[in-house]
Amino acid sequence: MEWSPEVPERVRGRRLPSVLTKLIVIVVVLAIVVAVSLPMCVCWLSPGEVAVTYDPVFRSYGGPYVGPTMFLKAPWQGLIKDFYTIDYIDMTSEVGADYPPITALTKDGVEITVDESFTYSIDPERFLDLVKNYPRIDYEEQVLVPIMRQVVRDIVSDYTVEQVISNREEVASKIEVAYRSRIEADPTLSAIKLHAVMLRGIRLPSRIKDAIEAKIAAYQQKIAAEYERERILTLANASAMEKIIMAEGEAEAIKLRAEAIRSALMSIYNATGDPEVLRIYVLMEQLQRMEKPVIIIGGGGLTPLIQIPQSESED
Repeated sequence: MEWSPEVPERVRGRRLPSVLTKLIVIVVVLAIVVAVSLPMCVCWLSPGEVAVTYDPVFRSYGGPYVGPTMFLKAPWQGLIKDFYTIDYIDMTSEVGADYPPITALTKDGVEITVDESFTYSIDPERFLDLVKNYPRIDYEEQVLVPIMRQVVRDIVSDYTVEQVISNREEVASKIEVAYRSRIEADPTLSAIKLHAVMLRGIRLPSRIKDAIEAKIAAYQQKIAAEYERERILTLANASAMEKIIMAEGEAEAIKLRAEAIRSALMSIYNATGDPEVLRIYVLMEQLQRMEKPVIIIGGGGLTPLIQIPQSESED
């Protein structure tokens, strides 16, 4: 019996369904892989978001991509994203603050608590540089907040506790200038844009606060005492000046009256030539300045020289 290369019809019929089955299985597997990996390949960014891709196989980056946008990446590539809009960092003792307040020692060794805040944003075009230096996006915890703490402590250490209180605006300005200078000089933070840097408050230990309040109260009392002293001196000077003016006025009045009497006496004497008349005139002038009535008896006799009428209360 000779061997024939032709495959029997029944054998070919059995192989065709087997190949078709394999093709169907491959297509189904590919469809499942695509269905599973497609969501991993499509990336969506909302407004205000920026992202870069990282390829662990080739150790390369892609992007940055600025939202709102959509882009594709390989399933094995990682995605690193952040917000590039203005962020507010609160370093205070308020509930819900991002970080605790800053404790610092003054020049005279007093520990005070400083509440500080600042705002910043990210330059999307430089986000890739930021990611290369801080792949975990932890630049706040690693750099921004520690630098702020160090700057505040350095500035406060140059002032006594009283100077910190009395020169608050100066302290706040120095903190802002020093902090901006440190951030701008750090090459790893070239993508960071600082906006506002604010000194929110300064809290003192209770014993220092009580001592300062007592000192302020004593100073206010001193000012009040000095004011009262000035007021009394002013009133005394005014009273003395008033008496001087009155005395000078009275002296001038007496002088004028004396001149008037002298002129009147000369006129009377020139008219009568009788000295007795002059004496009577002088007595009448004196009687006009007396409060009580006086009876003048003339020449030792009983007949009054001048009778002064009595008031009704003395009848």
